[in-house]
Amino acid sequence: MLADGTSRFVAQFAAPAAQHLAIERAGRTEVVLIDAASGSWVALYQLTGRWIVRQGGPEALWDAIEEQIGRWHMVGAPTLEKFTVTVTPEGQTIHW
Repeated sequence: MLADGTSRFVAQFAAPAAQHLAIERAGRTEVVLIDAASGSWVALYQLTGRWIVRQGGPEALWDAIEEQIGRWHMVGAPTLEKFTVTVTPEGQTIHW
C-alpha cells in the first residue's frame, strides 16, 4: 500500500507528522512510521503472503491510514494531477 508514491502522499493526509523508514530486522524488511509528536508508531512486514501490522501509542496511525487510503480508492484512486491544494492563513486543505 505504501510502495507507490501517490499512496504514500494520500497516507500522509492521515498521519501528517509521521516519518517513513524501512529497517532490516530478523531477515525481513519492516516499514515503520513514527509520529514523534504524538509518540504513535506503526511497523509492517510481509510474512508468507500476508502483511503483519503492529501499532502503538495514543493514536492508531495505521487505522487512520487505511481509512484514508480506502476513501481514495472508493473514488477511483485519482492521480496526483487531480489533487487540489488550498492554502489560507487558517491552514492547508487538500482535495481530490
